Amino acid sequence: MKKHFITGMGLLLMVLVFCASCNKDYIVGGVKTDPNQYKNTSTYDVMKGNPLLFDTVLQLIDAAGIKDQVNASGTTFFAPTDNAVYYYMQSRTVLLQGTVDQYAKFGLDSLLYYLKNNIDGTRDSLQMYLVHTPLPFSALTNHGTKYPTGLLNDTAIVSYEFTKDENLGYNSLVSNVPQVEYYTHLWAPFPLGPNLPIDSMPSEIGVHSLMQTAGVTTQNGVLNVFATGHILFFYGTKQ
Repeated sequence: MKKHFITGMGLLLMVLVFCASCNKDYIVGGVKTDPNQYKNTSTYDVMKGNPLLFDTVLQLIDAAGIKDQVNASGTTFFAPTDNAVYYYMQSRTVLLQGTVDQYAKFGLDSLLYYLKNNIDGTRDSLQMYLVHTPLPFSALTNHGTKYPTGLLNDTAIVSYEFTKDENLGYNSLVSNVPQVEYYTHLWAPFPLGPNLPIDSMPSEIGVHSLMQTAGVTTQNGVLNVFATGHILFFYGTKQ
């Protein structure tokens, strides 16, 4: 496996999904939001309309030449944000300064060069965020399901989990427990099953990552967005 700070969250804000009368609704700042508002817009163009989140990420997609794959029919894209790119470049810079040159920097120009030339499989690794299956909430389970990603021999687990975390929308005064979506990148095999759900996975097996926005229906598929804290390619997270 080859593995700008953002001052505003733009249009795609943190989205929690609640089950109310068996209907799934977005809740954004306490206001319901139509999850189908982008159904006539491609995944790439939805991201393009949110430059505070995705301006740099779109440059990576263009450099890797995977725009058509992101927009392929029936594709679910788990989008990193510009913050994830910043954290990645920062981590690469720290490594360079500790091993090569104390003044070295791994900047965006370096990353784009790596992607265009697939150095260390960087271009291939970007496809770990693609699942060539549409994954609306109705297709997901609480314990998680394995899906092959666009990266050769790579598997991710996608889950739609109940949460009692008040930071994620839980309120003991409300009878319905909210659900949130996770993408889990595996470093090693995990025997997933109803009696062994993904939230029981040891941290050395993989990285269990929350989606800050989930289930956005686009013209060609579904768009999900990683929460703040995700590092591009899960760089440096393997234990």
